[in-house]
Amino acid sequence: NHDLLRDSFHFLPLLRNQHAAKGINENSEESVKWVTFGGSYPGMVAAWSRLLHPSLIHASVSNSAPVQAQLDFEGYNDVVASDLSYEAIGGSKECRSIVEDGHAMLGEALSSSRSNEQHRESISDMFNVCGGAKSLEKKKNVDTFIGSGVIYIPSQSNDPSCKGKLCNIEDLCSALLEEPTQSPMERLAYVSKLQRGDQCVSTDWKLSMMALKSPIARIGGLRSWLWQTCNEFGFYQTCNVGSQCPYARGYHTVDQDLALCEYAFGISAEQVQENIESTLKYYGGWDLVDDRIFFINGDVDPWSALSVTTETAPDAVSQNLFPIMWVRGASHHFWTHAVKDDDSEEMVQSREVIYEQVSAWLKEKG
Repeated sequence: NHDLLRDSFHFLPLLRNQHAAKGINENSEESVKWVTFGGSYPGMVAAWSRLLHPSLIHASVSNSAPVQAQLDFEGYNDVVASDLSYEAIGGSKECRSIVEDGHAMLGEALSSSRSNEQHRESISDMFNVCGGAKSLEKKKNVDTFIGSGVIYIPSQSNDPSCKGKLCNIEDLCSALLEEPTQSPMERLAYVSKLQRGDQCVSTDWKLSMMALKSPIARIGGLRSWLWQTCNEFGFYQTCNVGSQCPYARGYHTVDQDLALCEYAFGISAEQVQENIESTLKYYGGWDLVDDRIFFINGDVDPWSALSVTTETAPDAVSQNLFPIMWVRGASHHFWTHAVKDDDSEEMVQSREVIYEQVSAWLKEKG
């Protein structure tokens, strides 16, 4: 992250020199003002660019940016649980209960003290587990299977008008509620089948670890992002006992993620924690203050739990230090996506507010 920011701060002066060569006076009323804009990790970079180099960056719009580095990010799945009961996006209390109760049933059946061949056989058949019942004999495989959910819940990507199968919370909950006579576990199996088709569910912890060192992990940036989490941010989405996580609580602890850092990069648990503390000290986390950074978050987005919001930065609100906005019913920086005819009123208004705020900042000097 430091390297990325250094590259940006080297690049902008070069552009300024080009402007000077063309006769553009950077100190005049017509001078170019640089505004950084980004969503998710680029949103973090956008905010930190302004924070570290206010003489270069005039203002910043930081969308859905989790600037608070955190080792154990159990808040992510707390928001996922809340989304399942969020009526405005098609959720309900019953939908959330089905997911929670179904995972609780799986946790109970596969717990080390109660698990038996019959339970493992039944569950492996129900969910089409690769390797069958034998795969569920190992605790780490069970953790992999139920600790992060046996179904995919599209909280981060929720799109009310999407066309794919079970691509939003409303469609997912509708599917979970289709068969009222089935048990919660059976309903999860039904949705898992809809999402995966005939593909079996891989639960092999050892294979997952080995994959992190393979060329496949480099595709799409998986390995490089994991490296950043180990070296800078944490962000490990756990499912702890006592949390609101809708999956099998206690089956995904932060120790599993720390083991990935050790295996893939040789970074110890102690070093990961030190790296996160260093990031917080350098950038400030929730405590960063700058009057020209605009923080926007969607209340459906699980990453909002680590972003600057009215809840995480109450002093900024009471003292009017910088603008903060919630976009109701919106997922991960959804308002930054292409404009669509069926965008919600909240989505349209958020873009208008951003435009007005940036326009006002551009009229300010310095």
